[in-house]
Amino acid sequence: MVCMEGSNGKGKKHFEHWLVVGVGLAVYDALAVNLAYFLALWLRYDCQFYAIPEDSLRWLGRFAPLYTPLCLAIFWLCRMYRDRWRHAGDRELLQAVLAVCLACAAQIVGVWALFGRMPAAYYAVGALLQLLAVLLPRLLYRLVWGILHPEKAAGEVPVEELLGREPVKMDTEEELSFLRDKTVLVTGAGGLIGGELCRKIAGCGVKKLILFDVCDDHTGALQRELKEQAPQLDLVALVGSVQDDRRLGNVFSRYRPQVVFHGAAYSDAPVLEESPWEAVKNNVLGAYQTAWAAMTHGCQRFVLVSADEAAKPSSVMGASRRLSEMILEAFGWAIREGRFQELSKLRARRAGKELASLPEDVNTEFVAARLGNLLESGGSAVSMFQRQIAKGGPVTVPGPEAACRLMTAQEAVGLILHACAHAKDGEIFALDMGEPMKLDAQARKLIQLSGRRPDQDISIIYTGLCREECPAAEESPEKTVGSGIYICRTDPFDAARLLALLPGLMKAAYEERGDARERLLQLISDPGPAESGDSENDSEEPTQRNQKKRRRNRHNSKPRQNLESMSNT
Repeated sequence: MVCMEGSNGKGKKHFEHWLVVGVGLAVYDALAVNLAYFLALWLRYDCQFYAIPEDSLRWLGRFAPLYTPLCLAIFWLCRMYRDRWRHAGDRELLQAVLAVCLACAAQIVGVWALFGRMPAAYYAVGALLQLLAVLLPRLLYRLVWGILHPEKAAGEVPVEELLGREPVKMDTEEELSFLRDKTVLVTGAGGLIGGELCRKIAGCGVKKLILFDVCDDHTGALQRELKEQAPQLDLVALVGSVQDDRRLGNVFSRYRPQVVFHGAAYSDAPVLEESPWEAVKNNVLGAYQTAWAAMTHGCQRFVLVSADEAAKPSSVMGASRRLSEMILEAFGWAIREGRFQELSKLRARRAGKELASLPEDVNTEFVAARLGNLLESGGSAVSMFQRQIAKGGPVTVPGPEAACRLMTAQEAVGLILHACAHAKDGEIFALDMGEPMKLDAQARKLIQLSGRRPDQDISIIYTGLCREECPAAEESPEKTVGSGIYICRTDPFDAARLLALLPGLMKAAYEERGDARERLLQLISDPGPAESGDSENDSEEPTQRNQKKRRRNRHNSKPRQNLESMSNT
């Protein structure tokens, strides 16, 4: 049984409940499987106890102490004692049949090898009675639970049913020890992942934990919760935007964090398609300015919380997350090549001032962790399906082939901490989330688990809305670094060229000029060869640039500026 305990103790209570239930089922099975074969022998001899041969009764009694633990072990391996029977379906039925078949085979081989031959009806009828005896209490439990708690039918689904796999177990003790006695800053602390990350960090002995988020109510609520959880923790809750370089500079100058977890990013793909430049400003510029502040103030490690959609982006959200990864890779390249002073050429557009120069010695390491779609997120497809089912439908699915990979918040936090403690500069870690789950199949499964029928009791509507393409498993991972954790393979790019083009992108973002989606996808796919030009021209439409170029040539205007003056525009 996989159980991940939350800060409120709910996971522990859940574990204790199913520990009691599991032990009870094991005791029942121990009696039921032996009684089943005794009844089979009794039925074989026309329900006449005295007609049963003494050898058969003696063999049955002597084999029971051997068969009982063997049978229970088989049942345990076939997952007959898992928290899933309140939502039992075809999968559970098949597992029960497999368990009984294996136990029956053990009965046949064991009795024949140790004692001798028993009547054929003994094995056949015994196996059938054993199957009925094993399934009866479990199916009754499912029936009674559904009657008593109809409103929870679609809400308390075992996590592995929704993930389509076993949750990855992560022991984060070693990773948390890396943070001990350090000052840690978490941007986006008020979000789902930021909050879970802070809860995990709060008890590991950090020197200071700084919560940074643009939303004051979420940050304040988390601050109060963490003070109750860890009263001794030196905790600071700050409100601010990662788009504000002055605010970031003040925070980093005052607290000097040694480790930064950057999770402040927009992640709702459909919403960002309608506000693409906001994705650029928050996800791209926010990542740049936070990374810049970390470098200029001596941060040791910067961990970017990225998304699985960055692996093969086709939307604004995925492209902006990939570009933020590329920026950090470019930062790392500049530091390794000793060209980090070139990074100071990018100005903060809204602040209207040049950012401070970097120190002589820069050793910040930049790593990233790509997260899948979070199961617990209120914006996830699963949460949406559950809300729609609770209202009686219809359930909306992008299309019959739409798919995604899911992960739990605890898996996400474990991956982020693992990347922080073990990743080398420039590496991107991802979790093996198995094959993508088709959203259509997932929606139908949830409807069935609620006790209703898809397309009959609850209709399914295909919206046709585009979702991020889910990359194939072999397109992302390069090699294993831990249990179910991989290093992602990324395409090489011209880091210097990327850094030179960023000023124009930022200027276009604040002026909301051009097609943000097209610019993002072009920038992450092929920045092209380095060339000179000013950032104003870079932010204009191609036609406007060509017209200005022709006018300059016609009137013999002054030559174009070099790359340095472009970056300082």
